[in-house]
Amino acid sequence: MVDYQRLEGNAGDTSATAAAAPAERSWLPGVGVFFVVVGISVLGFISLQPGPAPPAPPVIAQEESGWKAEPSAVKGARGRQRITNGCAEDDLWLAHFAFQTPYFPQDLKLKSGATHEFAIPDVGLASTRFWPKWGCDVTGANCKIGQSGGPGESCPAAGCAPPVDSKFEATFGCMPGTAECAHNPSAPAERLGSTDWWDISHVDGWTLPYKVEVVGDCPMAPKTIDCSRLALSSCPGAEDLGIANMTLRLRDPVGSGETIGCYSPCAKLTYSHWGQGLGFTPDSKEARDFCCPTPPISPAQCSSGPIIRTQFVAAVHLLCPGVYAYAYDDGTGLAQCPAGTRYDVTFYCPQ
Repeated sequence: MVDYQRLEGNAGDTSATAAAAPAERSWLPGVGVFFVVVGISVLGFISLQPGPAPPAPPVIAQEESGWKAEPSAVKGARGRQRITNGCAEDDLWLAHFAFQTPYFPQDLKLKSGATHEFAIPDVGLASTRFWPKWGCDVTGANCKIGQSGGPGESCPAAGCAPPVDSKFEATFGCMPGTAECAHNPSAPAERLGSTDWWDISHVDGWTLPYKVEVVGDCPMAPKTIDCSRLALSSCPGAEDLGIANMTLRLRDPVGSGETIGCYSPCAKLTYSHWGQGLGFTPDSKEARDFCCPTPPISPAQCSSGPIIRTQFVAAVHLLCPGVYAYAYDDGTGLAQCPAGTRYDVTFYCPQ
């Protein structure tokens, strides 16, 4: 099972003031991961104490064209998240969780061109993550891409893939005028505010290209983030990681051995799945200049260190402008929008 305590650039307080405070990276002893701490986790991945759950989602029948929620027919919820299959021919499946638990039906099948609209409860929904799966069997399992484990997910015979997935993460805020908002799972005594916090980054790597379009009045976030040219063929085949020149290309462990993902330098050095990563801890001397845990690496040291000179960072900045490529990058990290904003995400087939 993938360890979902790892988090880069996804944490903060529930207030805009606290979210703007300088980030401090902490190390979990005995766990090969690190995370960003800024007071209380906005997306909720730090706390392991669940708060009261939002109302259960509606049961929606699956149609031939894919899943389609009708938020107008769902009491106390509305369509605030849309995901589209941008592949020319292939099916995609959507995996997700909301604070370590599947909230919607898991592994939703989307045919080429189909869109699913998720009905997000007005009381808010914390710590969601959505990621695409490709090359799956008829049940949406045993996928070539995206079978990286998580709540409600299984692992293939070779084990779970390293979690380098392209993904969209958000804590959906409470709609204004709602009588009683959901609890913040990271601080159960507090309620979710009326702000959405959302995040995309390639601090771990990438799998499928994608595009995010923000629909609504949100002056604090870009209207479009276009990473549709983020091709696996652009993943570095020989990256200088200090200890050696190594490929960042994640290979299918069975079958053709084709490239099915791209590690970030930090992920290559710290993940050990399928015997393709090295399994160092982020604060080890081998990995710390690429993972930038603080301490011992300061933000200034990170931003002037070897990570900024990697082919990986250059590729992300070229093909996915404005998006984080490493810890302390100056791209789009944790963004905020008023609750009720809609996020249209299109995932494309691997290139």
